Amino acid sequence: MTEDASRANCTNEYCVSDEQYIDMIRDYIWPSTFEWCLIAYYVVVFTLGVAGNATVCFVVWNDRRMRTVTNLFIVNLSVADFLIIVVCLPPTVLGDVTETWYLGPIMCKIVLYLQVSS
Repeated sequence: MTEDASRANCTNEYCVSDEQYIDMIRDYIWPSTFEWCLIAYYVVVFTLGVAGNATVCFVVWNDRRMRTVTNLFIVNLSVADFLIIVVCLPPTVLGDVTETWYLGPIMCKIVLYLQVSS
């Protein structure tokens, strides 16, 4: 049997069984120990960032004496930081860990636009 004839029976790029191919994909996508540490770091940053920025906005909103020009500027920065954390962090983690884009071509353009605009 020639190589071209044997390649014709292949269902994937590596000419292995479908189960082996799925295992290869799973091994490639599954995070390593370093990537689990990176995910944990991102979760901590996300949690503290959302909580901290929400607290700043909450305090200035509830206390009328805190509504000075300087504090409103700080709230503006806090909202911008909140948007960066919510819009940029999750797709960045997903892309860094899996090295694959799962969200489709439309979301790719939307996320990139939101990352630049926020």
